Amino acid sequence: MPLSRVFRKNPIKKLNRDELKEMELNLKVQTDRLAQEVAGIEVEIQGLFQESKDAESHMEEISLASHIKTLCKKKEMKAAAHAQLERELCAVSNMLIIKEHEMDLKNAGVWEPLEKIPPAELETYLIDRKLDAEDRQAAVRVVTDLTSSILNPTTRYEEGLEDLLAVMREVKEGKLEPETAREIVSKGRRLEKK
Repeated sequence: MPLSRVFRKNPIKKLNRDELKEMELNLKVQTDRLAQEVAGIEVEIQGLFQESKDAESHMEEISLASHIKTLCKKKEMKAAAHAQLERELCAVSNMLIIKEHEMDLKNAGVWEPLEKIPPAELETYLIDRKLDAEDRQAAVRVVTDLTSSILNPTTRYEEGLEDLLAVMREVKEGKLEPETAREIVSKGRRLEKK
């Protein structure tokens, strides 16, 4: 079942664990297959370059170059499809983790708000995050953050704070020390993009 159909309606209500496990398995098989196809195309391209060493005419070189170009385009399309499947796999795996922690989430009082999140926003969130299946408390905390951030948006308060919020995220992730962050903010500098 394509992910777009899954997220038309809230999948938290719609899907059970067994369906999610089956989807996850199918997506893993598809991503592995595509990864192997991409690797096979790369081997084929390398073989054509090896063959080009022995090309005896300009026409033969043109023919090989044309074939390589076609294979490169084919590889790009398969790599893009692989990336999309990886995103879908991430969303399904995260949804499965949420379903596996359903009782904890209900006890934490976030299950009902989670069911009210618009499907498109839930899909985006689940694709962008990687929940940890082993850490129950972390999963509950992440889902609690999700429900509070989506159901109580703060975007109107964030206007004009993008640079400051970016610096705060860098500090939170350990990429900046608080002292450096203070210097950046006090001097009115923008965070340098890496």
